[in-house]
Amino acid sequence: MSRRSFLAASSAGTGTLALSGCLGSGSGASGGATERLRVSTWSGTNAAVFEEVVKPRYEEETGNTLEVIGNWQGILSKIRQSPSDDPPFDVTVGGSRLHYQGKQAGLWDPVRYENLTNAGQLKPRLREYPMADTALPVAYGIHSYVYDENATDWRPRTWADIRSKAAANVTLPSGFWLKVLMMAAVIADDRPLAQEVYDPESMDTLFNIIEDVPVSTFYQGSQGLWTTLSQGLASVGHYFFAYGTAKARSTDQMSLGVTVPQRTTGYIDYYQIVRGSGKRDTAEEFLDFLIRPEIQTAYAQEFNLGMANAETEYPELTRKHVPTTNEELQSVGFRNFARVADYAAQMSQRYREMVQNN
Repeated sequence: MSRRSFLAASSAGTGTLALSGCLGSGSGASGGATERLRVSTWSGTNAAVFEEVVKPRYEEETGNTLEVIGNWQGILSKIRQSPSDDPPFDVTVGGSRLHYQGKQAGLWDPVRYENLTNAGQLKPRLREYPMADTALPVAYGIHSYVYDENATDWRPRTWADIRSKAAANVTLPSGFWLKVLMMAAVIADDRPLAQEVYDPESMDTLFNIIEDVPVSTFYQGSQGLWTTLSQGLASVGHYFFAYGTAKARSTDQMSLGVTVPQRTTGYIDYYQIVRGSGKRDTAEEFLDFLIRPEIQTAYAQEFNLGMANAETEYPELTRKHVPTTNEELQSVGFRNFARVADYAAQMSQRYREMVQNN
């Protein structure tokens, strides 16, 4: 998919964020005292969606105040460093690693699904993972290629293409090893849905695959990726589809293409309730609000993520490139950090050494 094609196909991110809409009467959920709910979500586009789409709808309907806090780093450390009865957030986002580490530290109050009237509309695929026993799946993203269209005529189709001669000057993320080795597992294709990463005996094979990729550099953080591509240090990289398309819409420094491989990997955004906040009931009401079909649809219209509620309506760009039905999600391998926790530190060190020796 080229930058030109998705600019033409998608209405997401083209100014509709400002049209937050009006739902509810604004008289408060129960007609009683209102509350302030502090929600930590990812920074950047995701936080903007919460600020401009979720927040006004929620506040008008309930009368509560929603404080949105954008975070990429330090979510767990901020909770650990706070008094157990006075955490800095009431609700927080988390992928499988953050959720696992927080659960091990006793930082979450389990979400009580029986209190969520919309839980029955969640895609079963997203409830299969142990994280969903404690937290609520709200959205998910998939991994894709991003590339400078002017720097290469090559157009990838599968993750195996990343090892071809045409894929010279590749950049990979320098941080989380599991994300990259899951790509290698898809390339290996010895087991379904990147299951190789959950077997320590497969690590040598997966690292050998990564070492066979023509990597010119490893990038750190999203800004590092855009700098790497714009300066010609690499021409193609591994990144997130939704964030890649958001960048392509907002930049005129380069013409970014984004391609989702036929079989790929991804992550699930879980939202969990922080222990000791004293707002468990209000937090559950907010989470139930967040997975309502109309809220999920408004969210999806602004950001090209997949959503947890099966009744969500998507923009054309998402429908075309992101698996959105429960059946389509069978072709996506989602990360499950709990299954690699025992050897994660060893693999992280090994990956760090590979990055440093590049």
